[in-house]
Amino acid sequence: MSIAKVGLIGISGFGSIHLRSIEQLQGKMIDLKAIVATSYEKNKEVIDRLTLQGVKYYQDYRLMLENHKELDFVAISTPIHLHTPMAIEAMEKGFNVLLEKPPAVTIQDIDAIIETKRKTNKVCSVNFQNTSGKAFRKLLEYIKEGRLGRIKSIVGIGRWKRDESYYQRNAWAGKLVVDGNYVLDGTINNPLAHLLNNELIIAETAQPGGGVPKKVQAELYHGHKIEGEDTACVRIITHGGTEVYFYSTLCNREEESPFIIIEAEKAKANWWFSNRFKIEYCDGSVEEFDGGKEDLFVNMYVNMVEHLFEGKQLYCPLEITRNFVLASNGAFESSKRIFDIPDEYIEIENENGKVYTYIKGIKEIIDKAAFHKRLYSEIGIKWAQKTSVFDLGNYNYFSLYKESM
Repeated sequence: MSIAKVGLIGISGFGSIHLRSIEQLQGKMIDLKAIVATSYEKNKEVIDRLTLQGVKYYQDYRLMLENHKELDFVAISTPIHLHTPMAIEAMEKGFNVLLEKPPAVTIQDIDAIIETKRKTNKVCSVNFQNTSGKAFRKLLEYIKEGRLGRIKSIVGIGRWKRDESYYQRNAWAGKLVVDGNYVLDGTINNPLAHLLNNELIIAETAQPGGGVPKKVQAELYHGHKIEGEDTACVRIITHGGTEVYFYSTLCNREEESPFIIIEAEKAKANWWFSNRFKIEYCDGSVEEFDGGKEDLFVNMYVNMVEHLFEGKQLYCPLEITRNFVLASNGAFESSKRIFDIPDEYIEIENENGKVYTYIKGIKEIIDKAAFHKRLYSEIGIKWAQKTSVFDLGNYNYFSLYKESM
């Protein structure tokens, strides 16, 4: 097995998970050569430990790129708004890239990264780690083989809870714009981005081009006192005619494993983040598969190394994530603004020293909306706001919230 020489940009926050994954593979598939962290004091213990092991430390990622031409790929785990410039510069300087999700915030940025990849002929994989589980990979194979038949609709449901400290962890959490750059931080672009991305990959797998959003209608809300959305419902009609629905919240009373429901000609399938699926075929037969416990982050690194040295297919190549960015932009264009959930529908509770914001009855609201395949305003929710369908034909530039920039 070949060992890939790797540089990691960002070692705190989510970068610590990347570092953990790299260290699990150190000496087996990966040789960590260099790390980048803008603050030495904040990361002193980790930096000192790694430098004693011979890993070079830099505060400026450009110096790492300049001094380590031998790297097989660079992993980028930095704030969302830095993904685009860093990925572009890394590829222009000759490096393959493993890029943390979301790859970009706007359609113009993802197109710029894709164009750079084309011009440089470099590899760029996006760390949507939920594409790597055995259950999801197996489900995609079934879809490719036509076992489910033509897919009619795909419904994704994600219900989590987050306390107030979640939005205080960094300068961009819960923001639409920071330092003049888009972040659009919320369920769509950050914690539950995997759900929507996997839905669109399913649609694309069923039919080439079938995952490309054509029209989007969305209602975006926040229960927390933030700029971005923490609760959403989105309807997407793809160029292949598939209906894709996305329901999300960070104001649920409990953490649930997000899941996807696929309705197709020959079967109904459920896939869960917990790495399992269940398929009920129209002939009455049932098939269940449990992929067991996997480290999905490690999977993405293994996949990158095996792609570079053995030519194996990437789980989440850059190009396929364009559908996700397009759908995200369409959702914000459709909703136009992030609507407040009125105080009478909110419950704020202190649990073990943590303050949580809950939307009354949100679990049942999402269940009802998903069952009927409707937006919240279409099922009579009193706080819901009607929005318009946004046509994504020839759409190539996101420019909302400019007054904030």
